[in-house]
Amino acid sequence: MINFLIELIFRWDRLRDALFAEVHFYDEIDRAMKEPTTNLTWEENGLWYGYTLNEQHNIYLFDDIGHETMTDLWDDLWRRDMEMGLGYK
Repeated sequence: MINFLIELIFRWDRLRDALFAEVHFYDEIDRAMKEPTTNLTWEENGLWYGYTLNEQHNIYLFDDIGHETMTDLWDDLWRRDMEMGLGYK
């Protein structure tokens, strides 16, 4: 019975392609959910805010002052990491 259903389902190319695409989609979601979130950057009212996670010391470094560009934000976060001696792995 199972073999009959498999042959029936996979007989049509479009259905087979759609099934494999769906499986691949959920595999990608699962892979993405297992990746650790180590930083986040967002823009509010023209200023950039964000945080980084230093995994070596298990602390978050937040920037709630705001910067005009994302580059300025990241430069400030990385500079603070180096000043505090929070090197990365």
